[in-house]
Amino acid sequence: MAVTRLVSVTIAGKIEEFEDIVNRYIYERDIHLENVMNVLEDKEKLQPFSDGVQYESVVSKAANILKLAKIAPIENINARSSKNLEEMNEFLDNINTELKQSNEERDRLLNEIESMKTNIKNLEKIRDTQCDIGKLKSFRFIKYRFGHITRTGYKMLNTYLSDMDIVFVTTYEDEKSVWGFYFVPDSEKERVDEIFASLYFERVDIPAMIMGTPEKEIKRLTEEIQKYRKYIDDVSQNARDIIKDYEEELQNIYSSARKRQGTTNVRKKAAHSKEFFYIVGWMSKKDAKDLERDLKAEKGVILFFTEKPENLDSSVKPPTKLKNNMLFRPFEMFVKMYGYPGYDEIDPTPLLAFTYILFFGMMFGDVGQSAVLALLGFIVYKKTKMQLANIIGIVGLSGIVFGFLYGSVFGNEEIIHGVLTPMNNISTLLIATMSMGAVIIVIGIILNIINLFKKRQTGQMIFSHNGIAGLIFYVSIILFAVSLLTGIIELPKTLMIALIVISLLMIYFCEPISMFMAGKKIPKDAMFYVQQFFELFEVLLSYFSNTISFLRIGAFAIVHVGMMMAVSALAGDGGVKFIIVSIIGNILVMVLEGLVVGIQVLRLEYYEMFSRYFTGNGRPFVSLKDSIK
Repeated sequence: MAVTRLVSVTIAGKIEEFEDIVNRYIYERDIHLENVMNVLEDKEKLQPFSDGVQYESVVSKAANILKLAKIAPIENINARSSKNLEEMNEFLDNINTELKQSNEERDRLLNEIESMKTNIKNLEKIRDTQCDIGKLKSFRFIKYRFGHITRTGYKMLNTYLSDMDIVFVTTYEDEKSVWGFYFVPDSEKERVDEIFASLYFERVDIPAMIMGTPEKEIKRLTEEIQKYRKYIDDVSQNARDIIKDYEEELQNIYSSARKRQGTTNVRKKAAHSKEFFYIVGWMSKKDAKDLERDLKAEKGVILFFTEKPENLDSSVKPPTKLKNNMLFRPFEMFVKMYGYPGYDEIDPTPLLAFTYILFFGMMFGDVGQSAVLALLGFIVYKKTKMQLANIIGIVGLSGIVFGFLYGSVFGNEEIIHGVLTPMNNISTLLIATMSMGAVIIVIGIILNIINLFKKRQTGQMIFSHNGIAGLIFYVSIILFAVSLLTGIIELPKTLMIALIVISLLMIYFCEPISMFMAGKKIPKDAMFYVQQFFELFEVLLSYFSNTISFLRIGAFAIVHVGMMMAVSALAGDGGVKFIIVSIIGNILVMVLEGLVVGIQVLRLEYYEMFSRYFTGNGRPFVSLKDSIK
């Protein structure tokens, strides 16, 4: 379920063809590589490749030359350069020599632009003063200093101003700092400068070239930046003219170097004998067949793939490559936070996604607030591609659905009429959520039985508290309780008690029976069986506590209504107060309750569900294609 079936792939060929084969057939494949020296059983005659030749500097040099000429680097998968590393570096160094003057000129212009941008940024702090900076610089007996001081330092400065012959003129303020000038007699400047430095006044020098009003200087510098950018375009055009005859080879070297760097990544995992190289990895069966078809043209290359590899060490387990639809995929992040699914166990993502969406909607059912969450979540996701924002958007839609069911719009239950208002259906809501929890626990136990069957752990599958015995016990207890308390169904008491007792005995003897089936020695120590008794008691408590824990779903739905009733009471009947309090109250409820509900639902997933069927001891599928991007 939601896990791509993989096959073990072994590729062998003549060692002198290693780089060519990797570049043509392995590079950018969706393959998870294994370290051959760690996984092959028969590796006595093999040895790892020496550290591969590094092409990062070549890629960087080629990219910088193309950037200077304002030419976008194009990665051509089919590009093949006859040059080796030394020849590539020599070729690029020769071009850099020809471009030296252009490089230096471009760097100078870029530095000038950055300097002018800094000056504009500083002048913005005194733009409103309209002072003539040239006249300030011409003062003979009065000196000025320009800069900014922390707000704390500014408060302390006010206590000094009356005792010193200085004037401080504020020009700009933000949350952290106060910007301005201070004027001081020339004879006092050193002492005053020390005082301001002790108050963390950070001085900003105004360059000699700036002589007019801030408004005029900002305009002049802005025009200068435009001119400099035109000069850079001219430099880039000059660079393009110089490398015009080399552009095709530059692009070819850039692509080839990137491909060969990818070869280095394969080299680190591969191994070789005197004559042959070996690459081992995992691929989907479809990708493996595609690779087999492509390699048919290579007579000296052998490809072998199988779902049950006999050539690999028995301790090597396949990585897990998750495969979920667009709705469930964002929730993979919650699964990975707990642990990666093992290759031989069911991926819990679909069940987690479905129940998370359901539980959150039930606990946060409000049309207005959920619509705000959904809108904000999807907007943030569109801009940042952050999966958590996508999840918030999805659960917000669930909250809208349950908001219509509860009849709540920003806490107001008079706009629409719900069919299950929480305050009027408290017992129904709590019983429904606890019953739903019981169903979820049963599903979890069934999934664990399937996982144990796939792992061939027969003893645990039949006798454990999360196996068949546990399923019989839990379902029997629930049906027996429903029969006694409601009378809806008639069940023979003797049969139900017998099922409960037998299943409890199976759970109690699970450990020794599993050890016997595995061929291990069964302990005869009495303390072992005393320990088993207390563990059985703990299991019984866990069934009860896990089931009761789902009551929090209904409880939070009721709490949500209570919180909005409190907001409504504080807001009053109308007027400005009503609007302000309602807005602030709704924001606080959305933020605080949304956070708490999100955490509580995740807690239900981890403790009440994952603990029954998910171990999370797998390892992720790391594609070579992704690692070289």
